[in-house]
Amino acid sequence: MAIETWDSPYIVIWLCLGVLVTVLTYGVRGYNGKISGIGAVVYGLLIMILSALDGAALGQYMYDKTEKYNFLGSIGMTLGLSGPLLISGLILFLFYRNRVVKHSDEIVLRDGNLEISESYLLGEITWLMFLGLLALGIGAGHIVMALVGDREGLLIASTVLIPLIVAIWLITQYRKWMFKYIVWVLRRKGLLQVVGDKDSK
Repeated sequence: MAIETWDSPYIVIWLCLGVLVTVLTYGVRGYNGKISGIGAVVYGLLIMILSALDGAALGQYMYDKTEKYNFLGSIGMTLGLSGPLLISGLILFLFYRNRVVKHSDEIVLRDGNLEISESYLLGEITWLMFLGLLALGIGAGHIVMALVGDREGLLIASTVLIPLIVAIWLITQYRKWMFKYIVWVLRRKGLLQVVGDKDSK
C-alpha cells in the first residue's frame, strides 16, 4: 500500500499504539534486566521503523494539496516522527529511573564523578532522545521554510537554522539534566552511594 493512500487517522493511531506496546514491553523487560543485546536492537529498530511510518502517515494525512509549501504536511511529519521517538525515550527513562532506585549500585558517586553501569535501557534512551530531538530540529526547520516561502535574505535564511541549533544544544544537555534528576531522586531516598567523599556520611 503506497504512502499516498495513507489518508486515514486510524493508521496513525494504530502506528502510535504499536510504538507504545513496543516501548512498554522493552521497558518492562529492561527494568527486570531480561533484555539482551539482540533484543535491544530488535526493539529499538521496531520503535524507529514504526515512528518513521507514523511520521509519513501523519504528514500525508495533514497534507494540503492547495498549499504551495506544504506547511501542514511538514507539521504532521515532524510531530509524527519526533513525537513517538521522544515519548518513547521519556517512557524508557521512567523505567530506568525505577530500576536505578531498585538497584542503586548501578550509579555510584566516586570522588565527585558519576560512575554509571552499562545498560541496554540507558543506551536505548540515549539513542531515541538523540534521534527524536534531531528529527524535531530538522522538521521544525522545514516548518519555518514553509512559513518563509519565497522571501529571501540572510536574516530569513538564518531563521531556518535556529530550530536545528536549538535541537543540537538540547542533545548536548539532556543527559546532564537526566542524571541530575536521578541523583536527586537517589539522594532524597537515601540510596545514593558515595565513595571517596570525605564529607559524606
